[in-house]
Amino acid sequence: MKHENSISALKITNTIMMWLFCLTVMMLVMPWEIISTEFASHIETNKIVLYFALIIEVSNFISQGLLTIINSVLSKKARRKLQDKIMQAVEDLDFAERALLREYVLQRKSVLSLPVNEPTVRNLIDDGVLRIVNVNDSENYRADIIIAKEARPYITYKAIGLTLGKMTEEQVTQIMNSRPEYAKQKYNHQNKIFIGSNAVRNVNATTMREIESKNEDVAA
Repeated sequence: MKHENSISALKITNTIMMWLFCLTVMMLVMPWEIISTEFASHIETNKIVLYFALIIEVSNFISQGLLTIINSVLSKKARRKLQDKIMQAVEDLDFAERALLREYVLQRKSVLSLPVNEPTVRNLIDDGVLRIVNVNDSENYRADIIIAKEARPYITYKAIGLTLGKMTEEQVTQIMNSRPEYAKQKYNHQNKIFIGSNAVRNVNATTMREIESKNEDVAA
């Protein structure tokens, strides 16, 4: 809100300065002697003031132009630094971090409710891989979290431990057993809710088979 107010104030200031600049230039270059000799003499008397005002107005535009260029360079540098940080974080993902990122694929969701004080979640947020979009439970420190837009190009199947092709039973079992408990959601299957039971594992296996089928289509 403060940022928007500052931008609005800057636009108003620039508009005023532009009108003052145009008015100052007009008063300096117009042949006022043709219109009014008396007014022309006033302009001539206060010409030094008009030139001083013109210098201030031009300096304002030059300074804002320089600030815009500097901010653009700094923003580009910051984006590049963040991109490098995310790329390095994805390359160095540990077992728990890969398991957490796989949840977005397994649950086929773009937003997950996660505990922000969980070390794995916290690390990925700090590295710019995950981003908080909404705090939905401040008492239990849970929030709606997405994969950051800047990180999405790097979150490939290979990066999170999935393969483009058919998985073996051992691979599927390993992936399912490594799922973080805090990231699991309730599953609704044929109008029944299953939590932490064999039915959940059955649903998960179905999800994995769907992913494998999709992978085979992609590979083909």
